[in-house]
Amino acid sequence: MTIVIMTVGTEGDVRPHIALGEGLLARGHAVRLAADPGFETAITRAGLEFSPLTADFAGMMRHNPQALDGRSGMAAARVVVAETRRMAQDWPAQGLKAAEGATLLIGSGNVSLLAASLAERLQVPFVQTQLQPLEASHALPPVWFRPRPLPASVNFALHRTLRQTAWLLMRDTANRMRRALDLPPYPLKGPWHNPKATGGHILFGFSQHVVPRQPEWPARIAMPGYFVSAKNADYTPDADLAHFLQAGDKPAYIGFGSMVSGEAEALAATVQAAVQRAGLRAVVGSGWSKLGQFLPSSARIHVVDHVPHEWLFSKMRLAVHHCGAGTAAAAVRAGIPTVPVPFVGDQYFWGWQLHRIGVATPTQSLRTLTAQTLGDAMLQATSPHMVANADRLGSLVRAEDGVTNAITQLERWGLLHRQA
Repeated sequence: MTIVIMTVGTEGDVRPHIALGEGLLARGHAVRLAADPGFETAITRAGLEFSPLTADFAGMMRHNPQALDGRSGMAAARVVVAETRRMAQDWPAQGLKAAEGATLLIGSGNVSLLAASLAERLQVPFVQTQLQPLEASHALPPVWFRPRPLPASVNFALHRTLRQTAWLLMRDTANRMRRALDLPPYPLKGPWHNPKATGGHILFGFSQHVVPRQPEWPARIAMPGYFVSAKNADYTPDADLAHFLQAGDKPAYIGFGSMVSGEAEALAATVQAAVQRAGLRAVVGSGWSKLGQFLPSSARIHVVDHVPHEWLFSKMRLAVHHCGAGTAAAAVRAGIPTVPVPFVGDQYFWGWQLHRIGVATPTQSLRTLTAQTLGDAMLQATSPHMVANADRLGSLVRAEDGVTNAITQLERWGLLHRQA
């Protein structure tokens, strides 16, 4: 079979789908991953065929740092909607080329409806992947809202309202794509009520030990676990990093991955002072904010660029991070506590949920973060109770094989044929 996976976004959006593609490839299937051109090298290095979809989330964040650093959820939404509309102009033609010969289409995030529409036109099955719990429930707040205690009925209503609002914001974009594909437009109420349009089947790419299955979620939703590449754990550090890791106690990790701060220099100064205050050693990920430009390595701090979290976090005692889905998953799998410092979107949900299950401190506000609050949170994350909780959860999650489970589920649904 030829499986085409479509996703765009940050490292945390694309890397899990590379892992899923690797698993499908190992089963003997042909796999093509359509994504941002910036990920072409990573995709082809994994042995997958690459096809481009116009997207540049790194550029979007660099050009709009004040809108995407936690100051305003509405400002962030406006930027994402506007940029998606611009990028989507190229998606129908690019999608048709990417989907050539496909026998199964898998779509995630911003390009889910593109993949669903292509599957409808080509008359092949479609499966949606979600790296966040986007389906309505009474117990969980909507992923894109900043969590707060609410009655169950309000949570459920907000889920429905948010989904419809998101659809209305993106309706013109989605239907322009459908017209370009010679398909009828989706109705005003959206595509969610039509299983043929959306494929019906959903794979949740996160662990049920982190977000338990909710009673409202139907059987068409499967929870195989995190999509993680086994290759990520096989890494050889450079001599400087290896020396730093061996030179003292386990360090903390501090990094904000694909997030871009408009005040990176001040953030770097806060990180440096917080590490000193906590009396810990730290590995700092420079990330898309390029903290390393303002934070030289020292006896207490070592700055890194691109080191796989799956390998690095196993050497850490705790992780301070933005709580993107991918980074949160890596910290959970490593069995270490988290100090959440979310910037935007679902990161607030993941910080809230990890704290709720006892493996993270309360969320730290990026806008009011100080050396004192960050340093104190890091010390709180070293408490024996939280360390034990994180270690226990890590053991449970590492026992899952999300990629294998996802492939097995696709076979059970009759969407994927087992190869000899």
